[in-house]
Amino acid sequence: MLSAAALALTLLAAQNDSTPSCATTLALLERTMHLDYAGYTLELRGDRLTRFAAMKAALQERASRTHGDDCYFVLRDFVEWFDDPHLFVYQTMRVDTAELRRRAAQVERRSVTEDGVREYYRKRGARLDAIEGIWYDRGMRVAVVPDSSSGAGHYVAVLLTSDTTGWTPGTVRARFTRRPNGGYDAQVLERNYARAYRRAEIYRHVVLRLSPGLWGKEFPVPSADTGTLDPVDPHRPVVYRKNGTIVFAIPSHNGYKPALDSLVAKYREEISSADRLIIDLRGNEGGGSFMTNDLEPFVSLEQELPNPFPTDRPLMLSSPDQIAYARRAFGSDTSKFVRGLIARLEASPGELVPLNDPADTVKAPDPRDWVVSSGPRRVGVLVDHGTVSAAEVFVLYALRSPRATVFGEPTAGALDYQTASIVSISPHERRWFLGYGTITRGPGLPAGGMRGKGIPPQVRIDLRAVADPVAYVDRALSTRP
Repeated sequence: MLSAAALALTLLAAQNDSTPSCATTLALLERTMHLDYAGYTLELRGDRLTRFAAMKAALQERASRTHGDDCYFVLRDFVEWFDDPHLFVYQTMRVDTAELRRRAAQVERRSVTEDGVREYYRKRGARLDAIEGIWYDRGMRVAVVPDSSSGAGHYVAVLLTSDTTGWTPGTVRARFTRRPNGGYDAQVLERNYARAYRRAEIYRHVVLRLSPGLWGKEFPVPSADTGTLDPVDPHRPVVYRKNGTIVFAIPSHNGYKPALDSLVAKYREEISSADRLIIDLRGNEGGGSFMTNDLEPFVSLEQELPNPFPTDRPLMLSSPDQIAYARRAFGSDTSKFVRGLIARLEASPGELVPLNDPADTVKAPDPRDWVVSSGPRRVGVLVDHGTVSAAEVFVLYALRSPRATVFGEPTAGALDYQTASIVSISPHERRWFLGYGTITRGPGLPAGGMRGKGIPPQVRIDLRAVADPVAYVDRALSTRP
């Protein structure tokens, strides 16, 4: 926690410099976390506080000798220490005209052709790194190949098909560096040449999560994974069959509700009479939990099992940013709920207050409590470490149904602090912002929390060892009574 004197010096430094130093930016980031992020208040105690102080001191020293865009990595390491998927440093993608022209003139080019890279991929076969291949996202197609100038573990994404007139084939759109513990560090150039730093992970062999955003793999693709992604927009849900069983593959909960609703309507009659249904949430990037409302009746039953991670006492930490978020996210002050919530927040600055009125003991009816489908008989939900946020809400829903079984690996564990908001850390810092979870699952955290552990599946699968996890789930469901 910042002392009053340290805070005063921090703010003075920011006022005297339109671009704050890295040390100043780090201090401002921590101050904003202290004001807005409930995990800072609830969890920095005892041994964890001691470890936090040591981490903070090391990063403060590092910040004192860090300049320019490299400060992002100091800020990123600071927030990643909390191990919360809803806590992140948001990078602005604004680039002025002069900077855009400068960056456009400096873009690298590589002599790469589609025929040439396809032949290379075929020859290398099983020796290819998982990230090598042709990837796509809504019009953009790139070939990821080794960067021979940087050594082993370094790759470049060379444009094959452009999604904008500002980019031409042969230009380098991204760089990837393989991390020793798995995954990749990425530098991605956006359409306007803004440079974004990402943690990149591959899920399902064909989904490259860039957090935010994802790419789909076009080639080479294992036979078991062929046809499991939309061929144009890898974010979109798809339906396919595995040994006759209908499979919903849902890579994102972010803005694709109409597409999913349309698929549910198209297959409704068939699903209702099916023996088995599989829902693949591996690598799902999250979004809005309401997206899967139309699918949930095919998972639920009137009989419900206990929720392993109940959210019966949601809270909000009171701060000006939180009050602004409540007005923006929950509706205008004409709503009784919003008026009551804002009154509770304004009356208790710096404290955790209940999201719902404590005097209101009547639970509002939820349509999902009574809309129950007659089929299918058995449902399998497939998850992994990339299943995050809104997708985890669906996983908890499935765990309460006697006819559903969750398979795979523990999820990301993002529901202790839910529903992200992005706020400025200073009017003088326009490069980076803080993203954090606005709603706290309960007052006792970290006890009983899921961060760092995730939601455990009922049937664990080593997804690295099983060539076709969907077929595995289908076989397991077929043997159940």
